Amino acid sequence: MKNQTTQTGPETDMEEDVDIDNEDEGEEDEEEMDEDDGEGSDDDGEKASGEVFEQLKADHRKVQELFKKFEEGDKRARTSIAEEVLKALEIHSALEEELVYPAIAEVIDEQDLVDEAREEHHVVKLLIKELRKMDVGDKGYATKFKVLGELVGHHIEEEENEMFPQAEEADIDAEALTEEVSARRDKLTHKYEGAGKKSSGGKRKSAA
Repeated sequence: MKNQTTQTGPETDMEEDVDIDNEDEGEEDEEEMDEDDGEGSDDDGEKASGEVFEQLKADHRKVQELFKKFEEGDKRARTSIAEEVLKALEIHSALEEELVYPAIAEVIDEQDLVDEAREEHHVVKLLIKELRKMDVGDKGYATKFKVLGELVGHHIEEEENEMFPQAEEADIDAEALTEEVSARRDKLTHKYEGAGKKSSGGKRKSAA
């Protein structure tokens, strides 16, 4: 029998090279995954930081659009639109006064912005109270409703151009605030709808 010898030549060297290459590729893949995870976390953080303010801005856009529709509508349409506006303003105001303004006041330097916003809410509430005692067809209703729209428009500009940007730049726990606002919104909406079922016509008390 001839002696069989084990060859250790180029093939063995190639196998070792392949193993090394695979290890390098594995390390690179892990590094890429880590980088991707980091990027995702940053995106999530940015989304969470501004979500509550985006919700409030969406409320603003909705109300502004309703004010425009009121001007274009007939009496029947105006009755429904006006009620929707008043409901939206009452819920939105409650959310800001109970949760948003206190949180913002803790982190921004210009406290006058919060104080002025609260005073504007006070005037808005007075107008809403007067409008709820009237019917859409009553003399002076349309004028009073227009004044309400102008006041709300001014209020929105100050919040979105000054207050909200300062709050977003400050150390505010926007994620927790978003959760609190969402939960409170659900409760207020449910409470408001319940109050609506117990009343009739265009005159009723605020549920907020």
